[in-house]
Amino acid sequence: MWQALGEGSVLRAILEDFYSRVYEDPRLSPFFHGVTMKRAIEKQFLFLRQKFTGEKVYFGDRPRNAHHWMVISNELFDYRESIMLDCLRRHGLPEQLVERWRALENSFRSDIVKDKPWNRKIGDIEIPVSGFDEVNLDVGSLCDSCGNEIDAGVTVRYHLRLGNVYCPDCMYSIGE
Repeated sequence: MWQALGEGSVLRAILEDFYSRVYEDPRLSPFFHGVTMKRAIEKQFLFLRQKFTGEKVYFGDRPRNAHHWMVISNELFDYRESIMLDCLRRHGLPEQLVERWRALENSFRSDIVKDKPWNRKIGDIEIPVSGFDEVNLDVGSLCDSCGNEIDAGVTVRYHLRLGNVYCPDCMYSIGE
């Protein structure tokens, strides 16, 4: 597979084609709000490179945790898959490798398809999908709402899943 993917060059072209479509698709683009296309491509490139070569190059979340908050139906999974399969074929991947790729993606279906968000799991610890908590900052930061500086030692509110930080002036003006 890795050879057919040009040792990565064809894989990158496929992912650039795929994500350019996804980021313009009204059904799929909302899942990438706040994530640059370049970042999405790089993460997927390293994930797939590791799957196809066995090299330890991907250090991100496994599919279950990466998609834990996304409500994705079987129909939406199939829709996304159809876009990917079209990209694979457009870039000349032989049909037997298209089917191998499809089998790989489908091996993660049960980690991605769900009718409600799951809590993220790190070991035995579950991290809620939504909600806020407060913390006293050890180092300074910027408020994700107003953009103002927040000094170390200040108590802020942060979103449990997104990690967005809100200064004392903004912390209670944001919704649950």
